[in-house]
This record gives sequence, structure tokens and C-alpha cells, in this order.
Amino acid sequence: MTVVVAVLVVLTTLTLLNLLLTFGVVRKLREHTQELAAVRPPVTLTVGARVPDFTASTAGGEVVSLASLRAAGALVAFLAPDCSGCQEQLPSVRSALAEALETPTAVLVVLTRLHPEQPDREERERAELVAALGVSDTRAAVVHEPLDGALQSAFQVAAFPAFYLVGTDGRVAGVSNSAAQLAELAPGRDVVPAGR
Repeated sequence: MTVVVAVLVVLTTLTLLNLLLTFGVVRKLREHTQELAAVRPPVTLTVGARVPDFTASTAGGEVVSLASLRAAGALVAFLAPDCSGCQEQLPSVRSALAEALETPTAVLVVLTRLHPEQPDREERERAELVAALGVSDTRAAVVHEPLDGALQSAFQVAAFPAFYLVGTDGRVAGVSNSAAQLAELAPGRDVVPAGR
């Protein structure tokens, strides 16, 4: 009988220790979650959000602004030549841009580099990306800007590639990190699955 009591005491002690450790782990996980929430990148503009006013110069020297995008709505694509996701989606991006260019919708392509420490390759890679997208001799506006530039800040870009549909009211009508989803985007549908 003493053996049974001793075993029960040991098991009860182990159970209580296990509970204490579990509560400690849960508390640490909560603290960790709060710390992660504090350092997350800004949330991208969501469907229905008003796009802040901006102006930017294109590679051809033209000025593009929110007013020029509002005229007939717009597709705004944020891409980087050194972004693996951008390279993987290149066929879908090219197709989406070609479709948009066949409509009255304005097309704005914003190019940046995720790793600006290699400036010698920057211009060549941007030119290659523009050629691969098929927008070099079209009415698409192409803007070059540094990482976290004015347009990226205005749209609160949190991941690359990023695609925004801007309505004639100056509000975001659709947002996605996948060019394949652009045809499915409609007002009221918010798709933002990635981080930088």
C-alpha cells in the first residue's frame, strides 16, 4: 500500500510540475507574439482604402499622380528585378499587364531593388525586367524608385510583387501578391497573403 501511495505522490508532483511548465511556456508565447506584432511591417492598403495623393516621375520624364490613375482606374504593379517571387510570376505579370493595356485602364509599373548594395547591376536588370514584361514601348508608365520610396510608402507595400487595382474614386478596388489573381479581384475582395 505504501508503494501505491508513493507512486501517486510522485505522479501528482510530476503533473503539477508539468502544469507549471505549460503555464510558463504559454506566458512566454504570449510575450513573443506581442513582440512580433510590434516589429511587423506596416499593413498594406486594403480594399476600400483611399490611396494617398502622390506624384512621381517616370523613366521617360513624365509625371504620374493619383489624379492620372483615377481617370479610368489603374493597375499598379510593384516589382523588383532581384525578387524571386517576381521572377517566378513573370509570365502571369506579363499577361496581366498586356490585358490591362488593352483597356482604358492606366498601367503603372514601379520598379525597385530589394538589395540596393549592387548598383552596378541595377540599371541592366531593370531594363531586362521591363523588356521581359513587354512594357518598354507601350503606354504603361514605368517608375524607378529606391526601396521604400514614395510610391511604396503611399501604397504601404509590404511584399513583392504587389498589385493594386485603383478605382476611379481613388480607392483600392483590389490588392494581391499574385498576378494570377488579378483577373479574379473585384471590389470588396481583399487578398494579401505575403510578407516581404
